[in-house]
This record gives sequence, structure tokens and C-alpha cells, in this order.
Amino acid sequence: MRLIKSLQQILLILLVSLPVAVFAQAEIETLEISDEAEVDIRVFKADGDKLLLGFACDEGQSVAEEATAMSLAEDGVEVWMPDMLGGYMLPKTRSSIYSIPSEGLYSVIERAIETGKKVFLIASGPDTELVLRVANEWEAKHDGEAAGLAGVVLMFPRLNEGKPEPGKEPEYVEAVGKTKEVPLLLLEGERTPNRWGVKHLTTALAAGGSHVHAKLIPDVRGYFFKRQDANMPEEVVTTQLAGLIKASLFFLGRTD
Repeated sequence: MRLIKSLQQILLILLVSLPVAVFAQAEIETLEISDEAEVDIRVFKADGDKLLLGFACDEGQSVAEEATAMSLAEDGVEVWMPDMLGGYMLPKTRSSIYSIPSEGLYSVIERAIETGKKVFLIASGPDTELVLRVANEWEAKHDGEAAGLAGVVLMFPRLNEGKPEPGKEPEYVEAVGKTKEVPLLLLEGERTPNRWGVKHLTTALAAGGSHVHAKLIPDVRGYFFKRQDANMPEEVVTTQLAGLIKASLFFLGRTD
């Protein structure tokens, strides 16, 4: 059994490392936002018609996210990872997402839309509040229309206002239920307690008018691709993360 486990671990390392060794590295593009900031954007270029824009607080620099971005680019999905915190000289902490000026986020989206590709937003965990906020404000800025945003992928969203209390209806952050046209796709791990709140959250997200769909990922917990204690199913799904995201974009493309 130990030998099998060791062989599985070696295979996983090879699968995760392969894109890093083979695929093209990210290019850095600098976007000047008025006189306020200069934002560096890590761009994984691709020839396809889809562009995935992520506002992760760590710029997507975990090993799994880096490999996933490279794999997506190889498969035709361009990926942008802007360093919003560095551009505004904010500390790399979760609370800093509330200090990112909306105008800076708009500027990045506008630059992405100028490429002529279908632009999707993606975030995980607490960062999902940021992409919901910017999607809502983007619609408001364009008279309630999606205006070039093809959809938003919410991976393991953590959108409760404070800690959930047993026996009480969940309360969500202000950004929930405000989008009108942009389609949303919620992904949650089947083995996380949060799965039991997916239906309620889906209904809340749809309150503003957006089409919202939810999918459970079998045999994994939330944040499985960042876990140090990942089990074998989670390790396998991590190597397939690019395919999961690409399928999500395809699904959103059918609902926009």
C-alpha cells in the first residue's frame, strides 16, 4: 500500500509540474490607472475567444493556480491575474479587498473587453465578494446591462455576513443578489458543510435577476486545491482544475 501511495504521489507531482515546465510563462503588462496607481497584470496569452479575469489576493501565485492558468492558456482560454493590492500598495491580507478602488477594477475589465474576447470573472472563498461587487457596480455603470461581462465563476463562495447561527436564516454580504444580467455559476465541494447552504445561496444570488446555477464537485472539500492535507480524490481533481473551469465557462456561455 505504501508503494502504491508513493507512486500515486509521484504521478501527481509530475502532472502538476508538467504545465510549468512545458507551457509558456506569463507576460507582465502594466496598466496605468489615472494618476492613482500602476497595476501589473500577469497575462497567460491564448488564441481562443475567452478571457478569464481573476482578482485573487495572492495574484493566483499558488502552485495549483499557476499550473491551472498555464493549462487553460494552452487550451485556448486566456488568463489575466492583476496585482490590485500591489498597484495600490495595500497589504496582502483578506481585509484589503475592501480598500481596492472600484475605478481600478473597472479599468482592468475595460482593458480585458478591448481584446474582443468574452470576459469572465473568477474568484474563490472570500474573494468572491469582490467579483460580485464589481460585477454589480459594472452593471450599474452601464444602465443595468452586462456590457461585455460574459459571466462570473464563484468557487467555494464564502458570502455570509458574520458567522452562521444554527436555526437562523443566513445573512449575506451586500453584494449578494444585486446582479441583474451577468450569469453566475457557483461551484462547491460535496464534502464541505457549506454544501447544505448552496440552494439558499443560489436563490439569494438570483434575487436581482441573474441566471444562477450551482454545481457540486464530488468527493472534495472547499479549497481542495490549496489544502496541505488533500486526499487522493482532491489531488486528482486539482490536476483537472483547468478542465473544470473551462467546462464552467462553456456552461456560462450557454446561459448568457
